[in-house]
Amino acid sequence: MQNMGKWMMAAAALAAATLASGCGTSQTATAPAGASLTDTSWKLAELAGQPGGQQSLTFDSARGVVSGSGGCNNFNGAYQWSGKSLKLGPLASTRRACADESASRQENTFLQALNATRTWKVEGKTLILSGDTGQLARFTAQ
Repeated sequence: MQNMGKWMMAAAALAAATLASGCGTSQTATAPAGASLTDTSWKLAELAGQPGGQQSLTFDSARGVVSGSGGCNNFNGAYQWSGKSLKLGPLASTRRACADESASRQENTFLQALNATRTWKVEGKTLILSGDTGQLARFTAQ
């Protein structure tokens, strides 16, 4: 009976060590303050140095799909990431007309920024997408 108790304690210790070793599939499993690239809803805070609008995105890790709103239209598509490298697309979008030209321009700029994304970084509850020319967009975790 005493050996069984020791065996159970050893099994529990092994299970705890396995969990503590970080069974996650990537180094981004958890960023500071609980935000992570995947499975977090992100709302646009800044786009090309201008305040964000209604744009949003979510990276679905189970399906390998990014989806969201460009402000007027919804979009989705594949994404590939490794370390800090990130590539989105091709992206498919609905084709509804925006209420005004300004919203249409911002949606086009947003989708172009997503297509130009090459790297990402999560700082606290902020996601930063960058391309070859520097920072493209900043998002806030929702």
